Amino acid sequence: MNKTLCFALAALLGLAACSAERVSLFPSYKLKVVQGNELDPRAVVSLQPGMSRDQVQLLLGTPLLRDAFHADRWDYTFNTGRNGVIKEQRNLTLYFQNNQLVKAEGDAIAKAIEMLKAAQAQQPQVQPAQPGAAYVPIQK
Repeated sequence: MNKTLCFALAALLGLAACSAERVSLFPSYKLKVVQGNELDPRAVVSLQPGMSRDQVQLLLGTPLLRDAFHADRWDYTFNTGRNGVIKEQRNLTLYFQNNQLVKAEGDAIAKAIEMLKAAQAQQPQVQPAQPGAAYVPIQK
């Protein structure tokens, strides 16, 4: 009986050490899991009230969730994770009335604006060229 108790205790302690956090510390390949719709920041920023459902679907793609109980609501969700830990998550919820876009909300809008501003800041500004002058980008 002592051997059985010791074996059960050792097995219990061994299994307790195998948590997801500790396993993620081992240097091994972890598969990147992408779920949902990755939204183009330019498309998210170009949403305007009054757009039809077809226009929105052409712009953003098929929504991840069309709730049967809320027919005038579309949800776009995007998650990126490794080893069960979510690294990035974005949500966009669109509300329609009479097949026209009324309201858009979610953290994907702020993230899209932030990404576009960062991309615009990285692009060098071009100074208008004088006739006969060489092209020289202006560095900030």
